[in-house]
Amino acid sequence: MKALRNPIRFCLPTKDIARTLPALAIVLFVGSTSFAGGPLAAKVTVTSLQSYSGSPLPKPDKILVYDLVADSSEVQVDASQKIRPRHILTGDEKPEAIAHKAQSVFSAELQKKLAKTGFSVQHVTADTAPSDNSLVVQGTFLALRQGMKTERVVVGMGTGSAALQAKVDVRLKTPTEMVLLSQFQTETTKAKNVGAVVPAAAGLNPAAVAAKSTITDRKKTLNAYASKTADASADEILKAMAGQGWIKLNDKGDVIP
Repeated sequence: MKALRNPIRFCLPTKDIARTLPALAIVLFVGSTSFAGGPLAAKVTVTSLQSYSGSPLPKPDKILVYDLVADSSEVQVDASQKIRPRHILTGDEKPEAIAHKAQSVFSAELQKKLAKTGFSVQHVTADTAPSDNSLVVQGTFLALRQGMKTERVVVGMGTGSAALQAKVDVRLKTPTEMVLLSQFQTETTKAKNVGAVVPAAAGLNPAAVAAKSTITDRKKTLNAYASKTADASADEILKAMAGQGWIKLNDKGDVIP
């Protein structure tokens, strides 16, 4: 009971404690929050629409990757960036340019991932007719949203992140027909546990926060999401190929050489 009448005294003056508590609250909040894949992770949801279920198909001798078709009317442009002089001069913030960049990023990343199968992987243009015994990857961007860089930098907490939706078709070109092996749809958005505490509310330096957000902003952009979408699409294609016995995967989904 004597101990209760003589509580331990803190060394910090009262005014210092008042300044420390908000920052301490931030630390406790962050410490109790888990971030899958890092604080800026993107979540890719893959929905299977159709899959081949007939007799085993002949093994293709190459994979042809076509750019996903993109409709500029489905592109949401970052209004805070398109008015900047350098973007006006280069035209890289126009819907057509944004769609083209997303196409390039998706195709390049998909090629890289599919090359691990050991098959010859070729990027071909839309007017290229697929040859016999080739696995053909085509599809469409259903939505391309850049988000808002200003919100990502100033607000944080996952605000202003990009979003991407796509539909992918995988067909085998035989001498007589095009056989649909797999069709799936993807949606790439910020992970639900993405976010960061707003430091300004805790009395921290907003300039330092903006600088940090700017450094990591590339992870929330449409091009970063196009790359994530390609990775998830490649995994789906690998599963379809493994289902035909063309390749073997380990328990992590990686190709066994």
